[in-house]
Amino acid sequence: MPKETIPFSAFIESAGAKHTEFINQLHDLLLENDCKTEIKVAANGLVVSYLHQPTKRTVANYIFRKNSPMIRVYADHIANYQGLLADWPESMKAIIKKAGPCKRMLKPDACNSRCPMGFDFDLDDERLKKCRYSFIFKLEDESKPHLRTMMEREIKMRELPAD
Repeated sequence: MPKETIPFSAFIESAGAKHTEFINQLHDLLLENDCKTEIKVAANGLVVSYLHQPTKRTVANYIFRKNSPMIRVYADHIANYQGLLADWPESMKAIIKKAGPCKRMLKPDACNSRCPMGFDFDLDDERLKKCRYSFIFKLEDESKPHLRTMMEREIKMRELPAD
């Protein structure tokens, strides 16, 4: 039986009208930068993932928690643009600070060996080693511009040749 293709418009509709402009802008940015979209049905709603084709790594995905759309950013290069976090609202910083540590950075055999590890970066003069699933935020007016800037930086860093 062929897999059912879920249209992006179904996700837009489920996310709500107040998020449409942001979601469409970010969607266009990611598609213009070699990302492929995959949409799946999950227990809490649709999940939209963006896979960066050149690196074969996920850049972001939208998920639903308590019927509210959220975005998870895979900030693989956060150490290269961690300065932008200084301008983030305290509520966004608190989410990151409260998130769990990367177990694999602390003890290499404490997590799945296939895990690509988390992020090692500074936030408010504190060294953090956070799990790669730490950057998950509600879509709110306050967070949207910061999330867009972060996505722009992450995409730009992924386009640079590897060292």
